[in-house]
Amino acid sequence: MTVILDYLERVQALVSGLSQVEIERYEERVLSPERGNLRFRLRFSDNSLLEVSEAVHSVGGALVWLSYRHHYQKANGSVVFRYDNTPHHPEVSTHPEHKHGPDAVVSAVRPDIERIFEEVRVHIKQV
Repeated sequence: MTVILDYLERVQALVSGLSQVEIERYEERVLSPERGNLRFRLRFSDNSLLEVSEAVHSVGGALVWLSYRHHYQKANGSVVFRYDNTPHHPEVSTHPEHKHGPDAVVSAVRPDIERIFEEVRVHIKQV
């Protein structure tokens, strides 16, 4: 198994294990043993939405995210959070990585997918 395939299988297992979630889209593309893309869109029980897009590269057995976007929004379309590494906020200390919230952009590094799901769960419980 390659590191890329292991990662994609782990994410797929995590997504499949979620309850009360509609998988609106799930797409994996293995471009080479060292390169893969992942995109999925999940609708939660409160009608909130999580969209994930990642381009991942394996370097020396470690994963490196070439690009990523983890976007979560309420049912009404308002942003709860979005983590990404688009280099459009040079003012943050973790540039190009950062987190958009409802009111501000803050320094943040890419959280792992388990952390994203946990952050979504916290927001759903607050509704």
